[in-house]
Amino acid sequence: MVKKTFRDGNYYRHVRFGKRTVKDGECAAIWAYDGKRVVVNGPQRVRLFFAHVRFLDRHVASQSQYLDVQFRDGRKEHHRGPMALFMDPCVHLSITTKDAYKLSANEALVVYREQSQLNGTVAASAVSDTAAAAVNVDLKDVEVSAVGVPGSVERRIVRGPAVFIPAAEEWVHEFSWHGSISARTGQGSKTGSPGDEKVPHALKFSKLRCMPDQMYVTVKGVRTTDDAQVTIHLMVFYELKHIERMCDSTNDPIGDFINSASADVMTFGAANTYESLLQRTKELSDLATFPILGGRMQQVGFELLKIVNRGYTASETLQSMHDEAIAKRTKLKLEADTRAMEQTQAALELQCKQERSRAEMDLEEAERRHRIAMSDLDHTQALRHTAEDAQARLETQRALNEEEQRFCEGLKQLEVDLTQYLCVRDQKEPDHHIKVDGAAAPSLHLEVARKRE
Repeated sequence: MVKKTFRDGNYYRHVRFGKRTVKDGECAAIWAYDGKRVVVNGPQRVRLFFAHVRFLDRHVASQSQYLDVQFRDGRKEHHRGPMALFMDPCVHLSITTKDAYKLSANEALVVYREQSQLNGTVAASAVSDTAAAAVNVDLKDVEVSAVGVPGSVERRIVRGPAVFIPAAEEWVHEFSWHGSISARTGQGSKTGSPGDEKVPHALKFSKLRCMPDQMYVTVKGVRTTDDAQVTIHLMVFYELKHIERMCDSTNDPIGDFINSASADVMTFGAANTYESLLQRTKELSDLATFPILGGRMQQVGFELLKIVNRGYTASETLQSMHDEAIAKRTKLKLEADTRAMEQTQAALELQCKQERSRAEMDLEEAERRHRIAMSDLDHTQALRHTAEDAQARLETQRALNEEEQRFCEGLKQLEVDLTQYLCVRDQKEPDHHIKVDGAAAPSLHLEVARKRE
């Protein structure tokens, strides 16, 4: 056998003569031969004589837990942790360690509390005449547990954030609503997945969420005026506003919402044909289309925030016909869009060609203008250079003439015959210069004369 550090309730022995050591952290109940019981807390060593010994179970609760203690006399107590308690079989019927309710900022609990424990009969003054008339019995001889006294149980709302541990006379309300059974986890879900069917009592919980929430709703068998059946898929957004009103008005608000939404959708479908229903599907996202749902939510303490239409499905035959029509319309539209795109592409290419040609013409025109401007500039520059050269020659000639005039005036003052001087100066120089020697003078003179002739 595996030895345990601490012995528990599984250890039970009958000892004729002997002793037992109850270690620190253990507790044992010892029955003597006369039936008397003694509880021994360790550390202690006990001598036994025809006795029965049984070690007790130790139950521990942390800061977020509590001990649910049920006594044999019917009493019940809750002890908040951290604490440890040994279960005495002569005193306790059971001890259970339970977790406290941890509430976030947007969560709440509905807690009931009994005001007084009345085990006898109810006095006539404790119950009003109205209650007596309602049950139609003599309340003097009826116990409180059977009928109840008005006002003996009060209800309160515990809102988070909080760590709540109920007292022994308190109990937390357990809600059982419609929900979707998850195929993966097998648990109920309020929101569910698109297409999931809501099942009664699938969602069991105790914490209420006082914040905007949503759920999927599928309304099947919506019949139009032309006897067509469709299935409408919705998403409903809502928020819990008044918990007390909800507790007083309904046991399953989700079921009420599903029925109310189905009634509104059925009414909407009965007022339209299949074609008009398809054209007016956007109205299924308006709150005005769901007066029954909005009114029911207001009655049970909820507020309808928004409704989103997620589409529809029809029967296989009708859906196949509709799909074929959609396919044909889509094909024609795609062909028309393709042709329009081709024409647009051709027009765009032509426009690009025109713009390119226009740009080339503008560029060529600019080049020609530039050449003409450069030619005009060169011509103007050449004319300016020619005029400047002529002006320079004229100035030079004028300066020479003035110098010649001063020279002639100087010669005139020297009494030089200007006419003879000018004639001599303007004579052309001979083409040939001949050197004459004395020996060949006659012949050279004759040759010079011939050349003059």
